[in-house]
Amino acid sequence: MSNKTLTRGTILSYGLMSLPVGVIGVPMGIYLAPFYAGELGLSLAAIGTMLILSRLTDFITDPLIGLLSDRWRPAIGRRKVWVPIGTTIMMTGVYLLFQPPEGVGIVYFLVAVSTTYLGYTTLQLPYHAWGAELSPQYHVRTKITATSKFFDTSGLVISTVIPAYILSQPGATSGDIMTGLSIFFLIALPLCASIAFINVHEPEYQASPKQAVSVKAAAKLLARNKPFALVTISLFIATVAEVFRQTTTVFYATQVIGVENVGAVYVYYFVFALMMIPVWSRIAEKMEKHRALGLALSVVLITNICMYFLKEGQTTAFIALFIIKGSCYGALALLPGAMIADTADIDTALTGERQQGLFFAINAMVQKLGYALGQGLPLLLLGWVGFDATGLNNGPDEYYWLSFLYSIAPAVVAGFAIAALVPYTLTAARHKELQNYIAAKESGEDAAMPVFLQKLAPEQ
Repeated sequence: MSNKTLTRGTILSYGLMSLPVGVIGVPMGIYLAPFYAGELGLSLAAIGTMLILSRLTDFITDPLIGLLSDRWRPAIGRRKVWVPIGTTIMMTGVYLLFQPPEGVGIVYFLVAVSTTYLGYTTLQLPYHAWGAELSPQYHVRTKITATSKFFDTSGLVISTVIPAYILSQPGATSGDIMTGLSIFFLIALPLCASIAFINVHEPEYQASPKQAVSVKAAAKLLARNKPFALVTISLFIATVAEVFRQTTTVFYATQVIGVENVGAVYVYYFVFALMMIPVWSRIAEKMEKHRALGLALSVVLITNICMYFLKEGQTTAFIALFIIKGSCYGALALLPGAMIADTADIDTALTGERQQGLFFAINAMVQKLGYALGQGLPLLLLGWVGFDATGLNNGPDEYYWLSFLYSIAPAVVAGFAIAALVPYTLTAARHKELQNYIAAKESGEDAAMPVFLQKLAPEQ
C-alpha cells in the first residue's frame, strides 16, 4: 500500500470513473421492469425470476475476479489491467440490455442482464480494491470513497435529468429512456476509464514468497473478521430494502400518488443526495462511520413508514419525503466501502498480505445477491397478487399491496440492517492502532498485537 501523498487531481481522476457507472445503476432497478413488462410484454414474475437467476454466477465470478486481481500481476498493473476488460464487457451488456431488438424473449433478457452484471464485476471489484490501496490513512480513505461516490451520484443525477427531459416530450416511452441512458453511458465510460487509467498510479506491491491461493483459508479468515462480517451483513440487508423500494417506485409514484413525471422527482432526489455527500463525510468523522451509517438507515426507515400513509394526489408530501430519503443516499453509497477498506486491514495485520480485492469481491457478491433479491422479490410478489404493470386492470387490493411493498416491507428490512451495525467496533482510534501495528511489522520491528485485534481474531 502506498504512503505517497495523493494529489487532488489523482483522487478526482480515480473518482471520475464512477460517473458513467452511476448513470445506469439505479435506472436498471427503476425502469427495467416497466420497460420489459409494460412495453415488451414480458411478465413481472418472469423478469423477477431472471434477475435472481442472473446473480447465481456471481458466486463464481466475484471471488474469482477478486482473487485474480489480487494474485495476477501483469506489467500493466494488477488492478489497472481490469479497466479495459471490464469496460468492454460492460459496454456490450448495456447495449444489449438497454437497446434490445423487437420481439425479444426472456432468454435474451437473461443473457443481456447477466453480461451487464459480469462487466460490472470485472470493472468494479478491482476498481474498489485499487481505491482502498491508494492510501492507508483512515480519513483519506473516506475522502477517496467520498470523491468516487460524488461522481457516482453525479451520474445518478444525469440518469434522472435524461429521463425527465425525455418524458417531457409527447409520446415518450420507457424504451426512449433506456436508449437515451445507454447512449450517454457508451460515450462516457471509455472516456472516464481512460482518464483514470492514465492519471492514477497503482501502488507498488511486494508479494510474499509464501503466498498461495487458498479459498478455504480466506473464507475462514473472513469468517473470523467480525467487523467485516457485520458491515457486509448490514449492507446486504440495506441493499435488499433499498432496491426493493426502488423497483416499485415508478409503479407507486404514478399509479398510487399520481406523479406525472417521475423522472423530474428523481432529479430532486439525487441532487440532494449529491449535496449531502460531503456532509455525511463530516458526520462520519465526528461520530464514526458505522454510527453515521446507522443514522442514515434510521432516517430511511422513518420516511418509508411515512410513505405508507400517503394518498392519491399528495404529490408534494411524496416529493418532500423522497427528498429526505435522497439526502441519505450518499451515506449508504459512501460509508460501507470505506468501512470495508478498514476491515481489510485486519487481514493484513494477521497475514501480511494485501487482499483488498478478495474482501471487495466477497462483499460485492453478497451485495449483488441483495440487488437480485431486492429487484426480483417485489416483482414476484406483485405478480402473485395480480398487479398489472400497465395499470389497466388494478383495483384497491392491488394498490394496497403495492403501497405495502413500497413502504412497510423495506422499512422492516432496514431495521434489521441497523441492528447489524450495533456490535461493530472498528473505530478510528482502533484503526490507527491497527495501522501502527502493520507499519511496525512491515519495518521488521517486534510489535505487540493490539488487544482488540486479539479479541477479533483469536485464531491465527
